[in-house]
Amino acid sequence: MTRRYLRIAVLGSLFSLTACAQQAEVRQMHESISTLNQEMTKLNKETVKISQQNALNAKSASGAYIIPGSNTPALLKSQIGTLRLSLRNIAPNAQGTAVTLRIQGESNDALPAFSGTVEYGQIQGTTDNFQEVNVQNQLINAPASILAPSDVDIPLQLNGITPDQLGFVRVHDIQPATAQ
Repeated sequence: MTRRYLRIAVLGSLFSLTACAQQAEVRQMHESISTLNQEMTKLNKETVKISQQNALNAKSASGAYIIPGSNTPALLKSQIGTLRLSLRNIAPNAQGTAVTLRIQGESNDALPAFSGTVEYGQIQGTTDNFQEVNVQNQLINAPASILAPSDVDIPLQLNGITPDQLGFVRVHDIQPATAQ
């Protein structure tokens, strides 16, 4: 009789453990699906930003657009060669937005000292029919690179616009600095 109760207790425990294990696996599966959904949403947003950046650059007569969140460099043909432009470290601050503009040369040569113009603002409308709003600009200067190939990081202060409002950064008129 005791053996019978022991068997029933063991079988009951095994059944309970199996149910718990299945619940844990189901919970883990739900967490994995949730994480995957978040990643897919992030990738979809990034894809839209990349498409927007590519469309704006295809229509641009001068300069290159960089769309925050695209995480893809924009190419700019300039007087100092073809450059890869990207944005890093976008963060809010008391004046608006702090961001780092990374400029990389496509060749293995060091970049010369150069100057250029950065415009930034918001974009309203569609990619096919858009309007730049609240556009501001600032001049940039970079010293000559010592190492080759070179990356130049230029800290920018974008006043009057928050990271959420920042729709574009456009870099144009990159030219070698004049010797004084």
